Amino acid sequence: MLLGKKLFLILILLIFQNSLLANDFNISKGEKIFDEFKVNKKMKFSIPGQWEVISKHSEHIAVGIRVEGVAFVLMEDNVPIKYFEIQRATGLSKYQAYLTSIIEAATFNTKEDGCRKREHYNYLNFYKRGNSHNCMIVTILDVQRALNPDFTNYDANNVFTLGIRKWVKDNEIDVPKIYLQYESSFHSMAVRDEWYVMIYAETPEHFANYKPKFTSRNSTEFHPAKLENFPKAKKVMQKWLKKSAELHTDFEIFQKAKKSQKLDLSKFIDSTPIKNKKKISPSDDNLAEKLIKLNKLYESGALTKDEFEKAKKKILN
Repeated sequence: MLLGKKLFLILILLIFQNSLLANDFNISKGEKIFDEFKVNKKMKFSIPGQWEVISKHSEHIAVGIRVEGVAFVLMEDNVPIKYFEIQRATGLSKYQAYLTSIIEAATFNTKEDGCRKREHYNYLNFYKRGNSHNCMIVTILDVQRALNPDFTNYDANNVFTLGIRKWVKDNEIDVPKIYLQYESSFHSMAVRDEWYVMIYAETPEHFANYKPKFTSRNSTEFHPAKLENFPKAKKVMQKWLKKSAELHTDFEIFQKAKKSQKLDLSKFIDSTPIKNKKKISPSDDNLAEKLIKLNKLYESGALTKDEFEKAKKKILN
């Protein structure tokens, strides 16, 4: 009887451990995810490729309230060609009246950036009603500006970049000067007592085989005030706007946003449902496991890069 109880407890612990591992906010620095970021079986965000964790943070700021974030890169020849960052605050219902004003100020009333009109934004769209918001921003990520902030004013995002700067220095990373960037923010107590902020960025070289002529936020040809003078850059930005709209549509599904909270992005994408589009479902849970095993073989030297890519395509198809 005692042995049976022990086995039962071990089983419960294993189930609990697996439920923790299913949450990619719990992943460790240096670990990898494949093709999706998942919070649980119902909350998954598709990000095709192999992503490595380069920075993360997690802290309890009050009883039951937790703030956490994790940053990933997709590498190619020691260059981070794509960047993905997701942060969230949970347990917000405990101090709803107090926290709502803080979230609103951090989203709509920041000194830099935020969900408000800025000269360097290529696109801004948001929904706001009561304590709920859904925001989408398309702009340029000036890497030097982001990694070397003004520390005379405290900002949580400045602290978050410390881990990224350390990763760049320790690994002698060849960091691009500029990225095309999509950013989103969602909070609605009617959906869940959590607030999510997400960034997805990609180099123009990788996204559209375009090498920028100017690489600071205010000088770049991607700046809205200069875009008309650079037809090729304009086409790249139009393509990125479409990509961003698709990302935000996926973000709204990820968040389970209500119909009234969703943004109208029909100017960028066809809203007609695609019947043949492949969706990630619980039946595909072993996909990540297969990819992890394949990656271990590649890193051990058992597979060449060409063999790894062919095997990966076979698994995904």
